[in-house]
Amino acid sequence: MNAYPMELRERILDAVDRGVGSAPQVARLFRVAVNSVYNLLRLREQTGTVRPRPNPGGQRPAIPPERYDEVRRLLAEQPDLTLAQIRDRLGLDCSEAAVCRALKKLGLTRKKERCKRPSSNGPTCGRRGRSGSSGRRS
Repeated sequence: MNAYPMELRERILDAVDRGVGSAPQVARLFRVAVNSVYNLLRLREQTGTVRPRPNPGGQRPAIPPERYDEVRRLLAEQPDLTLAQIRDRLGLDCSEAAVCRALKKLGLTRKKERCKRPSSNGPTCGRRGRSGSSGRRS
């Protein structure tokens, strides 16, 4: 969720300072949560400003950017590695989903081809739908 604009923050605190009403009344007037008014008051008291705090950036990626070349080299040597094998070869302690996200960020896909060219022995892809079903409802 985005932070409230500076103008709104200043107007809320101005209303509280002028004694327009209690925090719940000011919150109703500006259509914000009561906790937002209290949080703005606390922020101003602690920092002296009502500017939003900087975003800490979230969780660090499982594979740091400085290891991306290592990942590319590993997959160039052995392109058929599974996500678990990539994780193990890099010595990472993370989930396969985290490895998948890193590969996606690098533009490297692990998805295999769904269908190959037609085989003389029979179909290479499974049929869609349930057996015995015509796909139509009665």
